[in-house]
Amino acid sequence: MKTAIALGLAVAMAAALPACREPPPCSSPASPHRSSCTDRCCGDGNNPPTSGGHCPTTLPCRVYTSEQLRCQWLHNLEHGHLVLLHNCPDGCPEIVSALEAIWQSRPAGSNGARRAVLAPDAKIPGAVAAVVWGHSWVGDAVDQAEIDAVIAHQDEAGVPEPGLLCAP
Repeated sequence: MKTAIALGLAVAMAAALPACREPPPCSSPASPHRSSCTDRCCGDGNNPPTSGGHCPTTLPCRVYTSEQLRCQWLHNLEHGHLVLLHNCPDGCPEIVSALEAIWQSRPAGSNGARRAVLAPDAKIPGAVAAVVWGHSWVGDAVDQAEIDAVIAHQDEAGVPEPGLLCAP
């Protein structure tokens, strides 16, 4: 009797736990554009993501002081834009300043907007990341040579829509 009660309780508890249920399916698994910028299927599983499903809209290319949705800046990558990220919970003005200088050094398109985004991202496994479609680097400090190596891939073959302008 005790075994049957224990088994019944275990089954009832497992059914009540959301983590034990199958997650909802992707909004549109066959399309790179997800129906929602919070879709669980955004990205390619890398941290930071370098390709994969993304929002139907890009972010304007600028410097952000608040975290932006990864699903949205992934669309920027598809257009050949550079994404620079920082993760400094206690603040890191020297890192942000160095990344702003890199952002500022990027050439402006014909519309005056630089083809780069700079934003905080609490999920990256280091203090700094540079990302373009298919390539990334993560480190604990700004390393110009490593970031330049990522930037070298910005508009290479394999980028789905290279060279597109970015909204200012």
